[in-house]
Amino acid sequence: MRRLRCETACGGCHHGMSRRDFIKNASTALATAGGLTSAMALAEEPEKRRVRVGLVFLSKKGSSWPYPEYDVEAREKEVQGLLKKGCPGIEFTPVFIREPEDVQKAAGLKENIDGYLVYCLTLTWNLLGAVATIGKLGKPMVLADEFLGGSGVFLLGYTALCQQGISVCGVATRRPSDLVAVAKMFAELKPGTTPESFAAQCQKAYRETFPTVGELKCLDDPISLPDIGKCIERFRKSRFLIVGRGASGQEQDFLGAKGIYVGFDELKAFYDKVDRDKAAEWADRWMKEADKVVEPTSEWIRKAAAVYLATLELLRRYDTDTVTMNCLGGFAEGQLPAYPCLGFMQLLNDGGHGICEAMPDDTLSMLMGRILTGRPGYVSDPVLDTSNNQIVYAHCVATTKAFGTEGKSNMFRIRTLHDHDPRGTCAQSFLPEGYMTTSFQTDFARKQMVIHEAKAVGNLNSDRGCRTQLIGEVKGDIEKLFRHWDHWHRVTVYGDVKEPLAEFARGLGLKVIEEA
Repeated sequence: MRRLRCETACGGCHHGMSRRDFIKNASTALATAGGLTSAMALAEEPEKRRVRVGLVFLSKKGSSWPYPEYDVEAREKEVQGLLKKGCPGIEFTPVFIREPEDVQKAAGLKENIDGYLVYCLTLTWNLLGAVATIGKLGKPMVLADEFLGGSGVFLLGYTALCQQGISVCGVATRRPSDLVAVAKMFAELKPGTTPESFAAQCQKAYRETFPTVGELKCLDDPISLPDIGKCIERFRKSRFLIVGRGASGQEQDFLGAKGIYVGFDELKAFYDKVDRDKAAEWADRWMKEADKVVEPTSEWIRKAAAVYLATLELLRRYDTDTVTMNCLGGFAEGQLPAYPCLGFMQLLNDGGHGICEAMPDDTLSMLMGRILTGRPGYVSDPVLDTSNNQIVYAHCVATTKAFGTEGKSNMFRIRTLHDHDPRGTCAQSFLPEGYMTTSFQTDFARKQMVIHEAKAVGNLNSDRGCRTQLIGEVKGDIEKLFRHWDHWHRVTVYGDVKEPLAEFARGLGLKVIEEA
């Protein structure tokens, strides 16, 4: 075999080497050199930093939603575990905001994190400002709701951010995987990603979790509607009482209707004179009509009946059948002897109006619904659930005659209120399902009405939130509903009456916004 001369770089010595050996050694040398080059390149490349997210819980023990005994800390740990497992490439730094000043803990993370996931766990109203504070930090942000937990803070907080031009992705769902799908988007953050582009990416990922919505087939519900002009005329002749808020004796014009402010002292004077035997008769009647009495005692049901009889006398004094009352505040301050909720149920069933929380806007909506349809409205604190395309209308006062005074009654139970106070009594009404409903809210200050429709598909029976929990399947785009919560409440009336209600509203000079 012919020999080749090989000159090495170390001295130019000559070796006898076959062609085969030369090729083998040359290949080995090249491979070794390439491996060293790759290793050096890896050593020089900086280790990729994990995305860091501030996981901010807005929560406090003892809040009325989900309920006062709710284990806040256990749920916080559960959510942390869910996100850690579902988003392994993201480092979550938990922050717990119990009081308004605690928001500085979240703000202090700004320079060391890439974004915020704010989780509204409980209904703690004095933490609403924390949502705005974090939103103004200019970081990519997701705002999430605990179902029947922090829903009011979530909805009002999200809407406020939108109105200020702050981009954020809102997530309201009962399905944990939906939250994970959105939270994973933090791992896609790149240098220079703006809150606006991040929110758009998250919204796209979130919408992919929404179910396909088919045609909403409802039960027949024929309803005869009066002339809108006559509705407006009747509305402007209406008068109602606002008890326990404002200067007693004053009157105010609301779109032509008259609101009269009354002090608790007037109601208490009637309460002290109530025939206790008649109150006991009403209490017995309610307990017999109920499917069951769950928590309240007969003592407090009788006191509620006495408040009802006193309220009737107050309404007679002012020649009206409509009252809205600062019930929670009045009872807490000792000015109201018992909650009026059962009495309000009776007023609604008998053609009048008993409305919570001294709310003129709610009262105007209730008047409009009754004047147009002849049916009682149902004021509620709505909660969104995109996993089912549903909205849950929850409250502790409800009618049991959704189709009017001559209509069939539905089942109800006598319960304590959402705060589980053993002195509280209210009706948990299991409202009819299968029918189209129209939900709306007037805003006297803004001169507008928001309105949407949903098919009533059932009732929840959950210890979370308020007692009556009507479930509606949203007609339209549920994502649009996120943006219109200047007020949490909505008034729901049975019937496919969105168009005539909108015409009624325009006749009163209101701008109408279709919110779904």
